Amino acid sequence: MDLIEAAIFVLFLAILSVPIATRFRIPLEVFLFAGSCITSLFTGFSTFTINPTIIFKVFLPPILFSAAYFTSWRDFKFNLRPIFQLAFGLVIFTAIVVAVVVKFILPDLSWPEAFLLGAILSPTDASAAATIIKKFNVPRRFVIVLQGESLINDATALILYRFSLGAIIYGSFSFSGAVGQFILMSVQGIIVGLCIAIAALYIIKKIKDTHAETAFTFIIAFSSYLIAEHLNCSGVISTVVAGMCLGIYFPEISVTKTRINTKASWDTLLFIINGFIYTLMGFELPSIIKSLQSYSMANLIYYGIIVSVTVIMIRMIWIFPSAYLPRALFPAIKRKDPMPPAKFLFAIGWIGMRGIVSLAAALSIPRVSTSVAFSQHIDLIIFIAYFAIVTTLIIPAFTIPLLIRMMGITNSSELNETMQQKAKARIKTIEAIHKTATKLMQRDKIPQKVYDEFLGQLDRTRNVIQTHVSALPYSLLQEDYMAYKKLLHAGIHTERKVLISLRKSGEIHDEVFWNLMAELDIEELRSNTLRA
Repeated sequence: MDLIEAAIFVLFLAILSVPIATRFRIPLEVFLFAGSCITSLFTGFSTFTINPTIIFKVFLPPILFSAAYFTSWRDFKFNLRPIFQLAFGLVIFTAIVVAVVVKFILPDLSWPEAFLLGAILSPTDASAAATIIKKFNVPRRFVIVLQGESLINDATALILYRFSLGAIIYGSFSFSGAVGQFILMSVQGIIVGLCIAIAALYIIKKIKDTHAETAFTFIIAFSSYLIAEHLNCSGVISTVVAGMCLGIYFPEISVTKTRINTKASWDTLLFIINGFIYTLMGFELPSIIKSLQSYSMANLIYYGIIVSVTVIMIRMIWIFPSAYLPRALFPAIKRKDPMPPAKFLFAIGWIGMRGIVSLAAALSIPRVSTSVAFSQHIDLIIFIAYFAIVTTLIIPAFTIPLLIRMMGITNSSELNETMQQKAKARIKTIEAIHKTATKLMQRDKIPQKVYDEFLGQLDRTRNVIQTHVSALPYSLLQEDYMAYKKLLHAGIHTERKVLISLRKSGEIHDEVFWNLMAELDIEELRSNTLRA
């Protein structure tokens, strides 16, 4: 089976897994991994290996860019302290503690090799946790902290990884040099990301074509990573900065059709990437195990369990002191940001999934120009890293739903606040439309009856939306709203059926059909977000 056939098969498996995973309430990511492990045993994938270049250059940039694009800069800035504590402090702490534990259980490994494994397992995944927790009604800050951490910690971990690898290959390591280069690469990454974002926004203003603009957003995601890496900067930070800038300014300069098309295209791309990642991880496992025949399976599982438990416990140990100490030492922090509930901190600590960055880093260990002793340990390091990745993926994936329900980690108050903010925003837009319509009628002499009918529709819409900010949530207007929405959906459904019938009978051309269907789809999406 060649590469193209394998890619089609992987995507087909991912698509088939969606209804099955939904039916049995199994996280799709776990189902894909388990299914691909089983499938690899009898489909010729038992010798399948993942090219780490594909993960770094094809999979990672769009995941980082998309997550940054939809990250609220205001929320990110407010949570900068806890995000930095996790993305820098916890990553370094994890690398050190894992190295100590690995050196204890595997004394044959050198200290640089142990630190290499610690660096590989230090970052959390940018997509795995967010993909799962977004399915539940969790507080917004919960998502922001996890996403913000995983956006930045990849850069920290990959720089630690490079220095550990350099110490192994060249036999030397300078702490001051590592810190200086880390700061330099990070600053350069920010500058590159900003320059690419500014240039991209200027080009988008000139394109004025929906499909070209959508395709250009993909180019921005990849170029922000690849250009930074070619300049020896942090590709991760560059991509995150570019994604955040586009998330702030792209909606202001793009038209409606472009925004809808871009979101749909990115959602599809990310589904394909996530499907590939977890399926390919399963296909890779038999090849890794096959390369470790000199070790007993019992010892390999023992090493994997010890390191996995260490990775999980390190995060739990770090979370509580890092939340308490800054507030105890600096009262201003406590006044501005009171101590979160213990259940919130516990959940943040528990959801520390490892993913594609750890996998790619492990598989990227060079097998040439290394010492004989290190070359003999590479497969062992890869297996332990792989074991820990799978463990930290599966355990939280199955326990997160139960944890959220048991601890009552919900955002019901935030949902009400969000609904009210939407309502207030729409009321203000309707008031602005009212003023604009009045000026337009006076300027262009629009007939009074047309003007009155238009304002009547606006007033009816405003009365419906007003129920969302009403002090009486179950008022008569609320019942009016539900009745109105029921009629609206019935009307859209009827109109769609009529359009399909007219198309089949040949009374309207396909171009007319697709244009009207697109209008209906937008109207239905808008009606569904009124209450969401």
